[in-house]
Amino acid sequence: MSNDNQNPQMPGMNPQMQGQMQGQMPNQMMGQMGGMNPQMMGGMNPMMMQMMQMMGQMGGGMGMAPQFDPAAAPFQGDLAQDEDAGLDADIIRPATFDDLIRKQEPLATGTVLDYLCLSEDSKTSLGGLPKGCTMALVGPPGKGKTRTTLGTLARVAQTGIKCAFVVAEEGFHDKAGSGRDDLGSRMAKIGMAATGLSAEDFRTQVLENMWVIESQYHRGQSWDDFIAKYRYLVEKAGIGFVVIDSLNMLDPSRSKTADHLSTLKTYNHEQGVTCLCVGQIKDTGAPVGGEAMVHTADAVFLIEEMGLTSKDMASEWGGKYRERIDVVRSVKCVSAPTFPHPIRIEQGPTGELGVSDKQPDDKAVLPLP
Repeated sequence: MSNDNQNPQMPGMNPQMQGQMQGQMPNQMMGQMGGMNPQMMGGMNPMMMQMMQMMGQMGGGMGMAPQFDPAAAPFQGDLAQDEDAGLDADIIRPATFDDLIRKQEPLATGTVLDYLCLSEDSKTSLGGLPKGCTMALVGPPGKGKTRTTLGTLARVAQTGIKCAFVVAEEGFHDKAGSGRDDLGSRMAKIGMAATGLSAEDFRTQVLENMWVIESQYHRGQSWDDFIAKYRYLVEKAGIGFVVIDSLNMLDPSRSKTADHLSTLKTYNHEQGVTCLCVGQIKDTGAPVGGEAMVHTADAVFLIEEMGLTSKDMASEWGGKYRERIDVVRSVKCVSAPTFPHPIRIEQGPTGELGVSDKQPDDKAVLPLP
């Protein structure tokens, strides 16, 4: 008897391929379908290919390994044992805290920044930047942001706190001796005026507690390079207060300002570092980094120009009709109440920002503690 009825040739399949498949069990055949080369697949007619695809999809009930969803991988396998210290370390139990209630402490600056946050009862000014927070001081160029932070650095360093100044916008020291009044010179002059120290005393009482990181992008410095230096200073030198001038220039694309600030804030919280980041504004007056940056920072202080658009307003703020004055306001602070009004500011002899004596009486700043 002919074998044609026992082993009929499949339509569209060449004899060589049929010989390879004869004698194999169905489950074995289906197990090999996933590794079938394109030449073999090309020899099948469309009906045969569709049939084999359907068999592959139903393979879970016909001896084939079922399709596995990679998204389910974290939920597979046994739960880690209770004695896994790594998991316990990542889970916080507030009920075990001995010091559950904290009071926000100030870091005095000797500038207008001391009045922007308030005490818990809102009866006095906080008296400084909120300690342990990562903040943004944002405003137009030429308004005294850098000079205010230089005076602040000097006063804080004089108390014995180790400080770091991150320079991202210009060179700190003019090694070439070109005659420029460089940033290091300005730090010394503003710091000596702020502390009342002589040059020699300023060197021993202030500069001994000061470190400077240059992180200019034009020198090929990346965000990762900055973080490596930053971590080294914080963890090896014990830095407690940092000024970054400016956060935006650490990422000249301006596309990751909020992401960088979020990363920096989390690390500062872990290390107990107080950090003040100088920031820039857009043409619209909004901070570079937008709402995401404002949302991320622990506190945001915004310097802006306020137009005196009426005679009554001009009289209230001690200016002239249609004049534009400089004010600073606290946009937010997560750890302390904020002063509810703009504060009119003036630059002192060294360029530091202080409260103007033309601040309206009904919006007077609260006394220091």
